[in-house]
Amino acid sequence: GICVGLEPKDAATLTIATLKGAVKLMEELNESPELLRRKVTSPGGTTEAALKVLDKNQVKQSIIEAIAAAAKRSKELSG
Repeated sequence: GICVGLEPKDAATLTIATLKGAVKLMEELNESPELLRRKVTSPGGTTEAALKVLDKNQVKQSIIEAIAAAAKRSKELSG
């Protein structure tokens, strides 16, 4: 949000509201994040544009690797 002109407070508020809304839908509909994403992504819309950038930059793989690294380190720290 900040990089497109939003004030930091507004960007944080928008991010929190978006995440809360997504979690609420997942809970209410009892659906996977992938199914929910398919339902709310309009062809040619803003979500699709954002997802294309995330896919291009392999964000999903980076998150998977980050979680694996944290899990590995957690095991190391716990002995």
